Amino acid sequence: MKKLSKQLIIVTVCIAMIPATLFVFDSNKLQTTRYDIYSEKLPGSFDGFKIVQVSDFHNEAIEYPNVNIIDAINQEDPDVIVLTGDFIDEYTKNLTKIEAFLSGLADYVILYENGNHDIRADLYDEFRLMLATYGGIDISGDRYTFNNGEDQLAFIGVDQTFVDDKWGPFTINIDPVLYPHIHPLLDEADDFRILSSHHPDFYHEAASLGFDVMLSGHYHGGHIRLLDWSPINWIDKTYDGGHFKSEDMNLIVSRGAGSGFFPIRINADAEIVSLTLKHGTIV
Repeated sequence: MKKLSKQLIIVTVCIAMIPATLFVFDSNKLQTTRYDIYSEKLPGSFDGFKIVQVSDFHNEAIEYPNVNIIDAINQEDPDVIVLTGDFIDEYTKNLTKIEAFLSGLADYVILYENGNHDIRADLYDEFRLMLATYGGIDISGDRYTFNNGEDQLAFIGVDQTFVDDKWGPFTINIDPVLYPHIHPLLDEADDFRILSSHHPDFYHEAASLGFDVMLSGHYHGGHIRLLDWSPINWIDKTYDGGHFKSEDMNLIVSRGAGSGFFPIRINADAEIVSLTLKHGTIV
């Protein structure tokens, strides 16, 4: 009986230590991750063009323990801000933080592409109206083009509603998902194409469609990373977050600026991505 009580005490103490351990190792800091993307296809007139990607904000934070997200974006001085889905979610009760974000960055071109949580949110329509009010542009199932003389830089967004019925959490690289909806948006005059797709799962198909860069999020970097392991590694290590290559296409997977329903991050800080396009090849 005493032995059983001792074991019970040990188990109880171990269980009680779990939240304390998570609290010690958890980080709510916001990191800026910078990448340079080199391509001979990029017109020289767009050399140095800078993109800031914000993914999976989940209506969570303007102020982080280390930085204000608006200040972090301003520091990058981007040519465009791309929101790659799940800016709000089903749990969003008001748009106060969203309005602070949009109003604080209204001087920039902001392109938005929806995510699986956005389209299920009660405030989705209200959010889209607010986005337009502050000059944001919804490219979900649409395109936006930057022109410099005859040079053309195209941003194309996946509309999550087109793929949601076919999409399941354990289904990978459904083929074709993008083609029926994205192919009509392609223009032969495009010199350089960037796809905004909340899910990174379609990266093989995106590469086959001739995209040069794909911006994604959705998986939050796995939330927990221990010795290069995360809860989503068993699906595809590509989804952990970072810069990958698929054929000639650059895939950028953001860890996201928010956490959603699972607020713990260990060795997987929230992030914004700052991407600089450069004409040429890496020397």
